[in-house]
Amino acid sequence: TTKEILFTYVLKNPYIWLLGIAYFFIYVVRTAINDWGLLYLYEEKGLSLIVASASIFCFELGGFFGGFAAGRISDKIFKGDRAPVNLIFTLSLLIMIAGFGLIPSLGVVGLSIFMFLIGFMVFGPQMLIGVAAAERSHKKAAGTATGFVGCFAYIGAAVAGFPLGKIAEDYGWVIFFGILTLCSLLSLFALLPLLKRKRAVAG
Repeated sequence: TTKEILFTYVLKNPYIWLLGIAYFFIYVVRTAINDWGLLYLYEEKGLSLIVASASIFCFELGGFFGGFAAGRISDKIFKGDRAPVNLIFTLSLLIMIAGFGLIPSLGVVGLSIFMFLIGFMVFGPQMLIGVAAAERSHKKAAGTATGFVGCFAYIGAAVAGFPLGKIAEDYGWVIFFGILTLCSLLSLFALLPLLKRKRAVAG
């Protein structure tokens, strides 16, 4: 029955929960950069609003290419296995976020390159985690599984709004980027167990 499929292949599926947790942290990072990146570049790095906006555009541009590249790599190189690509992109995101927050002076070009790379790396798992959720569930619960992990993503986006903005205001940008680095690390940890198992259910 529909109820049995929901509980067996979604709610009782530990891999779906792990994907949801990873999605939560990925969306914290993605939304935080999108929402607060402009303010950071303007206030902390001293860029004009126009130049800062151009750097944010680099973030979105990187996301466009990153999402496409992640899909192609997982299809062509890993034969449809999403787990290694999610891990590679999330580990790279961790490095990019840490570097972006710690390197004191990058210049306009350096900042824009970092923004592009962060977008490239964060949009890969943003796209593939939903795909992985559908593939690791029953074919009749694929949409439910995708929606389930999507709920985690939207909660993460909400957390990245006012709460993270308040943290940046009260404790500074170093703490802000420290939290984003931690979120990237926790997402990586959540994705690690998925390497041990291919697609869970053929349907």
